[in-house]
Amino acid sequence: MARVIVTSALPYAYSMPHLGNFVGSVLPADVYYKYLRMKGDDAIFICGSDQHGTPIELAALQKGVAPEQLADEMHAAIKSLYDKYECGFTHYGKTHTPENKEVVYSVFNELYRNGYILETEDMQAYCNVDKRFLPDRFIQGTCPYCHTKNARGDQCDNCGRLLEPGQIIDPFCVVCGKSDISFVKSKNLALDLTKLQDKIKAFIKENSKNNWSKDAVNKSLSMIKQGLKPRDITRNMKWGFPVPLAGYENATLYVWFDAVLGYIGITKEWDPKRWRDYWQNEHTQLVQFMGKDNTIFHSIMWPAMLIGSNLGFVLPYTLKISQHLTSKEVKFSKSKGVGLNMRNALEIMPADCWRFALMHSAPENADSEFTKEVLEETVNTILNDKIGNFVQRTLKLALANKALVEGGVVPSSEKKVAVELERYADAFDSLQFKKAVAALVGLAEQGNRIMSDREPWLLAKAAKNDAKAAKEAKDVLSSLIAITYALGVMLHPFTPEASKKLLAHFKVGGEPTLALLGKTIELDIEKEPHPLFAKLTQKELEKLQKYA
Repeated sequence: MARVIVTSALPYAYSMPHLGNFVGSVLPADVYYKYLRMKGDDAIFICGSDQHGTPIELAALQKGVAPEQLADEMHAAIKSLYDKYECGFTHYGKTHTPENKEVVYSVFNELYRNGYILETEDMQAYCNVDKRFLPDRFIQGTCPYCHTKNARGDQCDNCGRLLEPGQIIDPFCVVCGKSDISFVKSKNLALDLTKLQDKIKAFIKENSKNNWSKDAVNKSLSMIKQGLKPRDITRNMKWGFPVPLAGYENATLYVWFDAVLGYIGITKEWDPKRWRDYWQNEHTQLVQFMGKDNTIFHSIMWPAMLIGSNLGFVLPYTLKISQHLTSKEVKFSKSKGVGLNMRNALEIMPADCWRFALMHSAPENADSEFTKEVLEETVNTILNDKIGNFVQRTLKLALANKALVEGGVVPSSEKKVAVELERYADAFDSLQFKKAVAALVGLAEQGNRIMSDREPWLLAKAAKNDAKAAKEAKDVLSSLIAITYALGVMLHPFTPEASKKLLAHFKVGGEPTLALLGKTIELDIEKEPHPLFAKLTQKELEKLQKYA
C-alpha cells in the first residue's frame, strides 16, 4: 500500500476559477486521488486558497475592506464551488493561517541559516502621496509598446507584453490616482538559486522518471542550462506574512514563497499530529498537478526551498503538467472575472457532465480546443447514449426478467470487464486519464455490442418455453449486468454522483473500491432504474452564447 500526497496548484482567492483552471489542476488531481482511494492506498488530497498577493490587496483597498476579509470571503465561495463539483479533498485549507506561517518561517529561517538567502537592491516605485512602496499592479499608465493607456506595472493586457513598473509611461498610483511617484532604492531578500543549481539539476534527473510531464523536464533543464539567478522572496507591501528578519519590518514574503509551502501548512492545518507522517516520511510519494504556467515554480523554486532548508520534507515525486484548454467560441474567466467560470458553467449542465466532458478532452499533452460541437458529442453521444443508455436498458431488462437474474455474477470473471479494467488501471498508474476514460467507454461499447448482437429481450421471451434459450438468456444478461456493475465502479473518479446512483442498484454504499470487482454481484431487482445522465438541449447549448 503506497503512501501518497496528492496536491494541485492552489486556486488564487481573487476570482472564481474557470474551466481551464479546473481541468488543468484540481480536476485531474481529484480524479487521481479518487482512483488511489479505490486501490486502497494511503492517500491524502491537499489543496486550498492562495490568499496573499497584490491583486487581493488592491481589490480590498478599492472595496474598503481588509485584505484578510476579502480573501476569506473568496475562500469560502471557492470551497463551496468545489464541493458542488464533487471534489473530495482530504482538506481544502488556505495559506493565511498560523499553521502555514509556522511552516513558512521555519523554512525561511533554515534557508537563511544555511546561506541560501541573500540581500538584493533595486529601484522600486514609491507613492509620495500615500507614503508607500507600490507593487507592480499598483501602478498603471501608458504601455511603452502599444501605447494603450491602462497598462499595469507587470503586464499590458492589450498587447500581452510583460512589463516592469519603470517602463510605464506617465505612471500613476491606482490607490490615490496621483502621478506623484518616485523610483527609489529598495532592498529585498532573494533565494540564491545559483548555489542550489547543481542540487536541483540532480533532483530533476533522478525524479523525472516518475511520470513527470516531458515539458516540465525539458523546460526546467533548459532553464538550469542557461544558469539560475537569485529570485526575490520579499516585497515592500503590507498584505502577507511579515519578513521575520530585522531591517525588513515594512516588507512581506512574496506570495509565491508562502503559496508553495502552503501544501505543507494546509496539511498541518488538517491534522497537527499526523502531518509529519506524510511530509517527513521518506516512503511518501508527492504527486502534484498544475498548468504549464506553474511549472518552474514547482520544478525549480519549490524543490530549491525544500532542499536548501534541509528539514526532511519530501520532494516532488511526480509533476503532472497540463497544457491549456483554449476556445475560439467561448471566453473563459480571467482576472477581470468575465466569461464562463466554474460557477456559471453549472447553469448549463450538472457537475458530473462537466467532469466527464473536461476529462474526456483534457489538455494532457497538448492544448485542447473547447467547442460546442465537442461538448455536445461528448455529453450526448458518449456519456448519455453509449454509457447511460446502456446502463438503463440493462437494468430494465433485469427488472423485467427477475427469474433470469437469480444467483451471483462476478464481474472480473467476465473477460471483457477484465481486459478493460486492466487498461483502465494501467492508464491511471501512468497518469494518462484520457486513456482511462477510453477504457470505460470501451467497456460500455462492448456492452452495447452484446446488446445489439445477442438481442437479450428476444432470448428472454423464448426462455419461457425453451431451456436452451433460458440458459443463453441468463448468460447474456449476466454479462450485461457484470459490465454495468463494473461501469458503476470505474465511473467513480469521473462522475462520482452517477457512480453512487448506479451502485445503489447493487446495494453498494460509500466509496467504491476496485476490490468490489472481484466479489459476487448482488443486484437489487426491486429498485426502479432512472436515467443517469441527460442530453444537452439546444436551449442549454445556446446559453454558451452569452459567454462568447
